[in-house]
Amino acid sequence: MQRYDSRIIPIELLRTVVAIIDTGSYTKAAEALGLTQPAISAHVARLDGLLGGNIFAKGRGITLTERGIVAMRYARRMLSMNAELLAFAGPNSAPRHPVIGLPNWLRYRNLIPIFQRCSASGIEQRVSFRCDRTERLADALNLGSVDTAYLTNAINPSGIVVAEWLEPMVWVKGPKFVLTPGAPVPLVSWPGTLPDQVAVERLQANGTHFFIAFSASDLASRLAAVAAGFGVMPVFSRVITSEMEIVPEGLPPLPEIRAGIFVRKGGDLRKLRPLLRLLTEELAPPSSQFGARHEPVTGKAKSAISVLDEFHI
Repeated sequence: MQRYDSRIIPIELLRTVVAIIDTGSYTKAAEALGLTQPAISAHVARLDGLLGGNIFAKGRGITLTERGIVAMRYARRMLSMNAELLAFAGPNSAPRHPVIGLPNWLRYRNLIPIFQRCSASGIEQRVSFRCDRTERLADALNLGSVDTAYLTNAINPSGIVVAEWLEPMVWVKGPKFVLTPGAPVPLVSWPGTLPDQVAVERLQANGTHFFIAFSASDLASRLAAVAAGFGVMPVFSRVITSEMEIVPEGLPPLPEIRAGIFVRKGGDLRKLRPLLRLLTEELAPPSSQFGARHEPVTGKAKSAISVLDEFHI
């Protein structure tokens, strides 16, 4: 296959574009990468050609076009995967430590005790963490770059589920926000996220008119908008902060979302047992409905530890 095949984007082009954004100029990117400025310009031009349009807006400094924004997101992901591959399987790869995947919607107050307990001296092995979107964690679990992960609403996740429960979702608003009966509902959202999908689906099914009052990719920004009274948003109940409150009535009920702790296929369940028990203790609701091995989450409530014991790990 030819080096310049139009179906292949060389990783050095992606690294160049990321360096330009991170340093703020072609000159500084050249210095950071040990290249000449003409080489940097040539990389950008070549990537423009492969993608069929400009990455940077002309005459506006270092400003990404819409195409460039999309390219940047993928470039960072691909460079991250390249770094992971070298770290786990490269010539100078370090000894493999268990990697725990956690969803990025968990608040820092939820994460602190998880980090502290899983990194405590009582655990025999060192662990690493990765916080990301559920679909990316599911992919990482499938690829083996994550050993165990807490997943919510994962579509056909690979791996073994060792504990499973239902996460309740609720509508939240700011303390001073008043929902006007019959008026369109102001929604705080970000397209593609689970809360946004659930909100739109339930509002449309209920025949409730709505409009996007605030939009941001960052969860902290969306929570701040809700607390400030911009509108309403569905969240997992454990995400609620003291600056917001549950909407008591006037909106369609929200579903409970299947959630659980998964281990990658081929993972050493017995070796991971201490981590799995800690994760389940920290993440599982205190009176949840549990299942195992993808069985329906119904029936008599069980403790998290009993589920792990039934799994014989």
